[in-house]
Amino acid sequence: MNRQQQLDDFLLQAHRLAVSRLRADPARIADVSATLERWQTQAGATRSDAYWNEWRAMLAAGVDAIEAATCGTDDHAVALRNVSPVGVLMTQRERGELLRAARQGAHAA
Repeated sequence: MNRQQQLDDFLLQAHRLAVSRLRADPARIADVSATLERWQTQAGATRSDAYWNEWRAMLAAGVDAIEAATCGTDDHAVALRNVSPVGVLMTQRERGELLRAARQGAHAA
């Protein structure tokens, strides 16, 4: 598995974890929204704006919309995962574990 595939696998697993966290505690959508707002305020206009606007709509629509848009394997889901604010839902340790697993190909299809 090449490095890009490892990163894609890591991000897919991270988003699956984030969706499970949001299902367990839907109020955490507010944390993700706050992160997104902070990013947009700090960054100003960027090439990511269209994706961030889509994230805003998904967050407003709820967990099912987030899962449907980000947990697929199509190119658009990959792009959304690459500009995703859900990292606030995971600890550094969890990120490290998911990254190690992706590097070892533990989640390879």
